[in-house]
Amino acid sequence: MAALLFYISAIFVPEAIWLLWSFPHWETMHVWNSLSEIPTAYVTAFISGDALLAVIGFWVAAKLIRSGRDYAAHIQWIAGYFAFFFVLAHGWDGTGWQRFTWDPTVTGMPWEPGRTMWVDFATSNVAITLYAMALPTIVPMIAGGYIWLRNGHILAGLDGARASSLAVKGVAIYLLGVFVAFLMAACATVISLHLTTQAGMLVGVIVTITVAYALAFRRGGILQTAISRGFNLT
Repeated sequence: MAALLFYISAIFVPEAIWLLWSFPHWETMHVWNSLSEIPTAYVTAFISGDALLAVIGFWVAAKLIRSGRDYAAHIQWIAGYFAFFFVLAHGWDGTGWQRFTWDPTVTGMPWEPGRTMWVDFATSNVAITLYAMALPTIVPMIAGGYIWLRNGHILAGLDGARASSLAVKGVAIYLLGVFVAFLMAACATVISLHLTTQAGMLVGVIVTITVAYALAFRRGGILQTAISRGFNLT
């Protein structure tokens, strides 16, 4: 918990504040165009929510592991990434990907439905800032995850070499889980956008989760097997 709180307070939350301060339009998905427009309560909830959700996630995962439901604890973080990517890709009205790929500091124009920079966003001010933040965000998380997993396997009675091998596999499977969550979000978004009914978003999410469960998450599924072996679950 101490390591998590340090990571959140020293890296994650400061980065979120930086993005909100430098790109308030992009960080709020273009709901507001400047800091002066954003309600103070929203900023407070945004900053505290970043830390609170991480702590709640840690607490829930710990409760699941202590009750012997290790696999459910892993499903939780995959579900979190799915929700994260789905918000970016779909948003609340199907335009999330357009909002994400629009940087008013480059275009000089506020976002409107239908506007997107497409591949030009990759060289935008927002994108360059995200690239700069990637190293201090991802490296400590990957390195910390490896150390945490290795120490955990050693405490469970495994020798150092076996513990290190499983820790590497665990990190690789974590990255695989993130990628699967991204694919699920993309599929849910595509399905939702092809449905014209008001329930399109819900249908897209349900269909995606159902297919993902059948292919990957059920007992004996691809991801379930990988998680069980990679994290040495019994």
